[in-house]
Amino acid sequence: MKKKIKIGFLGSGWAKVAQAPAFSLIEDVELSAVASPTELHRQKFMKMFDIGKGFADWRDLLQCDLDLVCVTTPPFLHAAMVKGVLESGKSVLCEKPFAHNVEDAAAMVDVASTFSGFALLDHQLRFHPAVRCMKQMIDGGELGKVYEVRAVVNLASRNRPDLPWSWWCDVTKGGGALHAIGSHLIDMNRYLIGEISEVSCNLSTSIPFRPDKSGKTCAVTSDDNFAMMMKFGPLSVALGSSSLMHVTTVGAYTWFSFEVVGSLKTIRLDGAGRLWEVASDNAKGGRSLIDAPRWKLVDPILPWDELVLQEKIRHSSIAVHGIFAVGFAFLAHRIVKALRKKEKNFHDAADFSDGLMIQKVLQAGIDSSRFRSWVKIQP
Repeated sequence: MKKKIKIGFLGSGWAKVAQAPAFSLIEDVELSAVASPTELHRQKFMKMFDIGKGFADWRDLLQCDLDLVCVTTPPFLHAAMVKGVLESGKSVLCEKPFAHNVEDAAAMVDVASTFSGFALLDHQLRFHPAVRCMKQMIDGGELGKVYEVRAVVNLASRNRPDLPWSWWCDVTKGGGALHAIGSHLIDMNRYLIGEISEVSCNLSTSIPFRPDKSGKTCAVTSDDNFAMMMKFGPLSVALGSSSLMHVTTVGAYTWFSFEVVGSLKTIRLDGAGRLWEVASDNAKGGRSLIDAPRWKLVDPILPWDELVLQEKIRHSSIAVHGIFAVGFAFLAHRIVKALRKKEKNFHDAADFSDGLMIQKVLQAGIDSSRFRSWVKIQP
């Protein structure tokens, strides 16, 4: 009988949607403990996933026998928690955005550098089958020369002015669209194309006030939408080319599109996790917008164990929560394999050094918006 891989959770919000359901799909995995300061949330989480141990103080969870701890709390709490997890000798998966600032991110990298297990960052889209297929197509030269990258994310998640004020509204706690969504898109650009050299960004807050739980009006200091242009540097397959990101969380509908434009073809990931391609030589000349592009669906090829996992996902709650939850299921599957083999790192996973570089890009975006200028990324 295989030894069960024991998982613990710090936080019971996003973990309830993605992390816990994903690990629940994998054989010989035990969801062992959760720490959450709100008793009602903690008890509900424990009941949903048949977890025997719950704690109000996250430090108490570190006394448990666990193979991995998922840190899914707000970013301003990550540094202390990750340090505590690693010092207790447990592997850690930290939710993004990685840290509250570059200084905290660098300190977390230093702590992880002396750890014998693994310290990973939850950029799960890297493990989504469609994204892995995109990576193979780009690296294999199917797109030809990469011209540019375009990402549009339109969310309706925060479009109601009566939505209660929370830490997400507070820039001092790491809230905002740039950190929450931009961190994922920055990682996608780095993973698929390469390092970013400079950015130009505009952060905006369309709903400047929200009520707190008592009904008192509170100022929103974080961004709820942004536009950012990035230029790729020498350590990329598209030196000097641009990547454009436009994200809003106050839209009237939901839409996700991530396109990589090449000289031979363009590929696009949509919000349903489907991958599309269109060949450049199929384009009609002129400026007519009447003829729609002839997109063709691309089906990623999966190994047998991931085909089994994919079928489990289709019949689970994960399927209705979109590409981020689905991507996490594939990441969780790979994490469990790595824990069994006692690997420190594994191919394509985002580690803490990736988190530090993304944090630098995020900070450059904030500085660019403040100073209204391009800002170079410091190595």
